[in-house]
Amino acid sequence: MTRSMNDAPAGSSSEDSLPTKIAAVPLVLDDDLMIDVDNEAYENIDIEEELVRSRVNAARTLFHQPRGDNDTVHSNSTRSLYDTDVEYRMINGRRYCGDYYMPNDDDEQTRMQILHEVYKALLSKRLTTVPLSSPTKILDVGTGTGDWAIAMGEQWPECEVVGTDIAKIQPSAVPLNVFFEIDDAEEEYGWTWPDDEFDLVHFRHMAGAFSSWSDIYKEAHRSLKPGGWIEVLDFDNHDRTLLSFFAEDSEVSTWLRTINECSQTSGRPRGAAHLEPEVLAGAGFVDINVTEKVIPMGIWPDNKEDKLLGRHFLVAQLCGIESLCLRPFTEQMGWGVEKIRTLCGQVTDAVRTVSMDPNSKGLGFTVRILTGRKPGGPDMAEGDAESVLTATVNGTNGMNGGTTTNGNSTH
Repeated sequence: MTRSMNDAPAGSSSEDSLPTKIAAVPLVLDDDLMIDVDNEAYENIDIEEELVRSRVNAARTLFHQPRGDNDTVHSNSTRSLYDTDVEYRMINGRRYCGDYYMPNDDDEQTRMQILHEVYKALLSKRLTTVPLSSPTKILDVGTGTGDWAIAMGEQWPECEVVGTDIAKIQPSAVPLNVFFEIDDAEEEYGWTWPDDEFDLVHFRHMAGAFSSWSDIYKEAHRSLKPGGWIEVLDFDNHDRTLLSFFAEDSEVSTWLRTINECSQTSGRPRGAAHLEPEVLAGAGFVDINVTEKVIPMGIWPDNKEDKLLGRHFLVAQLCGIESLCLRPFTEQMGWGVEKIRTLCGQVTDAVRTVSMDPNSKGLGFTVRILTGRKPGGPDMAEGDAESVLTATVNGTNGMNGGTTTNGNSTH
């Protein structure tokens, strides 16, 4: 597998192609290398009216009822689910759900929304790489703030889009065809969707969320219609790239090693094993494809659009340094909050300094997009079949054209 790094298309404009929402987020300042991102600044930015979401009221939510032994069909009760229906835990000033290691408070929600816009920019404003044709039902597992589910609902107004998450952090101003459910896909009876239900099951940025991706993929396969698609987007070995810019005994190396140690101990490793084609094949998927793209981090790209994308991705990553480690370091390592935040401050300073160095060429994270199809269903048109292989090779963000490999043949 090779990776291409092409120049931006002639005549491309960063102002036209970069989403308004991400372009308005306060930037990393060149002069003093300070980060200035907060919820108020983010929520008050001037963006297109249809992108404005309100988190004040409860989302219009389907409460997902577990299926009992005598149930033969999926059962929902339709009602509003408020934050009081979900158990939260406060740990060192951050809010969590269940035993999931990432927080879900306002700071993390802002970071999620920035990342959503980064991913859209990376995919040239596309929401998915799979060929959909008049879908009727889509599932977004681990929907978070619900931005992807909402955007898909707007793109496919005749399709029902369901986003599931363990936390109720989704907005209330959503399209009529978008629903959110409080659901833990890994719990017993957590995945109670009927067979052959969805046209697409989508996962994004979920590394470290599950102890057995194989089981999750099997459930997704069962719940997809014949011919339906699964799409999984996550970082691929980004630790390796980041560590190449730092000494082995640096604070950054210590931070990353400790995070990985905690994830292994927890039984939910945050590596990229779930992005291997063999894992999807083992669950019964065919037409498996892997697409790789690189998100630049910092100001080193020569292309103006990529430089802006790199600065915003840097903001999201710096704001996530504490999010990634606060709970694991507290509960598994037994560290005090002062020790954790001291290390996080050192890591933030080090990463920010390297990222703002124009000579840090190549600093960025590889994103891997794994897709597969459930056998059966109508035959794909020739154009659709070709688009599976070329969906993100052409027309990408200026920095790279992406690399796509085909895992197996059509069945």
